[in-house]
Amino acid sequence: MFVMKLISVNLPESYLRVLEMLVVQGNFPNRSEAIRVAIRDLIKTEYLIEESVSKNIPPSMIESEVENEIQENLLN
Repeated sequence: MFVMKLISVNLPESYLRVLEMLVVQGNFPNRSEAIRVAIRDLIKTEYLIEESVSKNIPPSMIESEVENEIQENLLN
């Protein structure tokens, strides 16, 4: 089980409207989950870019490595 921390985030009204639409359409069970998925994907993408640049490796070659590392970090 993951320990969740409550944070406060200010969002433009337009972002909130889209989040609500995604929830109503059934893409996510609630806004919190949509935001968690967005942050997870941001972290994954940014880390992937940083790793591929620093190691001079195509992103596709390290994508599975990144996914494994993210999962390991989430479990710790």
